[in-house]
Amino acid sequence: MDTKKVLIALSKALPPNERRRLYICGGAALNLLGISRRETADIDVLDPKLDDIIKNAGVNVARQFGLSEKWLNNGPVSLLRDLEPGWKERAVLAFSDEKLKVFSLSRQELINSKLWAACDRLQDIADMVFLAPTEAELETAKQWVLPLDASELWPDIVDQCLEVIRKRLKDE
Repeated sequence: MDTKKVLIALSKALPPNERRRLYICGGAALNLLGISRRETADIDVLDPKLDDIIKNAGVNVARQFGLSEKWLNNGPVSLLRDLEPGWKERAVLAFSDEKLKVFSLSRQELINSKLWAACDRLQDIADMVFLAPTEAELETAKQWVLPLDASELWPDIVDQCLEVIRKRLKDE
């Protein structure tokens, strides 16, 4: 999906007096920030909880572009409990028009969340390579990710994932 075109269509699909701010993460955020061109099938909205007005506009856009009706979703909302206080103030404007403003997590918070996801999904390792984090950013992400899972295997999983990411970064 062309994230920007889809957001333009979403804005147009909103009722005339509706104005919205969305805070997003994931592949769509990386696309909008020009970090990645990897195809994404959805936009992960952290905040606000999607109401019927924006959901209906999203369904209209889904039909227009042949997308799943759940392309606009609150799937990663559980991430909110783990973000550091003030994350909205650190968010970066990624898309703006008359009716719709879309903010991405900050660079470090994208790296943190992508490392967490990369420990489970290979496609997120590619996103980490696109982000090209520094050693300091990787260490910050590691320290953020480690307390998120109580399994005694988790630290090894995180270290193995970081090893793969570092190798891929060197190969780029």
